[in-house]
Amino acid sequence: MRTRRTTPPPGTAAAALASLVLLTLTACGTERTDGPGAAGAVAPPSSPATPLTGTTWTVASLKSGPDAPHRPLPPGAKGEARLTFGEDGSVRGTLGCNSVRGTARISGSTITLGPLEGTKMMCPDPRMELERTLMTILDGRTTYRTGPRTLTLTAADGGAFTATAGKPAATPAP
Repeated sequence: MRTRRTTPPPGTAAAALASLVLLTLTACGTERTDGPGAAGAVAPPSSPATPLTGTTWTVASLKSGPDAPHRPLPPGAKGEARLTFGEDGSVRGTLGCNSVRGTARISGSTITLGPLEGTKMMCPDPRMELERTLMTILDGRTTYRTGPRTLTLTAADGGAFTATAGKPAATPAP
C-alpha cells in the first residue's frame, strides 16, 4: 500500500502560525492602564470592578492637573486618607488629618459632594498638605471610575486621586 504525501497550499502554515500566536497573546491577559503602578501590570480579564459604595478607599496617589502624572503620596502621609461612600448618599472618612462627613450624590460616573464637615485640628505636613489637596479635589462635582480594587476620582480642573479598596465596611448584624 502506498501512502500519498500532500503539502498544504502555500500560505496555510503561515496563517496557522499567525492564528496560534494571536490566540496565545489574547489568552495572556489584559494590560491595566489605570491606577498607581499599573504600567505593565496584568489584571485577569474577568476581574469585576469594586463597588464604589460600601468600600473603604485608601488614597494612594495624587495628580495635580490634567496633564500631570499620578505621583505617590509623600512619606508620612501614606495610608492616612480614607473615604467610604454610603448607599444612603453619605461620605465619611479622614483626609489625612481631620475626620470628615458629608453628602455624596452619585449619578452615572459623577459624584457631587455636599459640604464636608469635620474636625479642625492642625497636623504637621505632609498630612496637612494632603488634606488641603484632597479638599480641593472633593469640592463640588467630580467624575469617578472604579476598577478591580481601584478608584480614580477627578475634579473639573484635572486634579485627581487614586485609591485602593480596603475591606468592605462592616454591616451591622440583624
